[in-house]
Amino acid sequence: MATENAGTLETRRQAKGATVNNLETERLLLRPWKVDDTAEAASLFRYASDPEIGIKCGWPPHTRIEGSMNDIRNILAVENNWAITIKGGNIAGQAADGDPVGSIALKPVSHYTIDPITANPELSKQYGKYLGDNALELGYWIGRPFWGKGYMPEALRAVLDYAFNSLHMDAVWGGHYRENPQSGRVMAKCGLHIVTESEHDYFPLIDRYFDHVIRIITANEWRDRQTDRHI
Repeated sequence: MATENAGTLETRRQAKGATVNNLETERLLLRPWKVDDTAEAASLFRYASDPEIGIKCGWPPHTRIEGSMNDIRNILAVENNWAITIKGGNIAGQAADGDPVGSIALKPVSHYTIDPITANPELSKQYGKYLGDNALELGYWIGRPFWGKGYMPEALRAVLDYAFNSLHMDAVWGGHYRENPQSGRVMAKCGLHIVTESEHDYFPLIDRYFDHVIRIITANEWRDRQTDRHI
């Protein structure tokens, strides 16, 4: 799971009401979150209440369905934030068709990325041009029953394609805890490479410190990967 952060919440609240396009893959439909929908909130709570999920993303596990409904309304139902759903549901019965089993978002580049890049002259020279409105940062997670099935890389590839080919971004950043190598493997599969690591970053929503791995993929790198896949 890619890390979330408190610094983007106000920006994302301001984007409420913006249009979110559906993104479709072979097995997944990424769609807007449904506001004030009890079934939607219950499905979110089912997976987001797992302590293995939230802590790895920088937010506390959900404790009430009502809280999950509020989070959909105030945090998730914004521009470039998608509910991850499995077409036809999950064969093992963990999720019905259309139920959200995770979330993936593109958000403004966070200070967790900006600060270590701008503090290093070499990195700033190479990557400083990707810290403004021409770049976005990933945030994502998926429920534990769906780990190891390839759903997250599938969703991430769809979102990266949207970022570069529809939003015309120059780069997309991603970050994960050093203690969460699974998320790093997901990003690496989709072409995000390590730029630097930041030690002892504070994540206020969970009141904990983690070492943070920062990755990036540029538009040119993404297009080169797509060309190589079709050769």
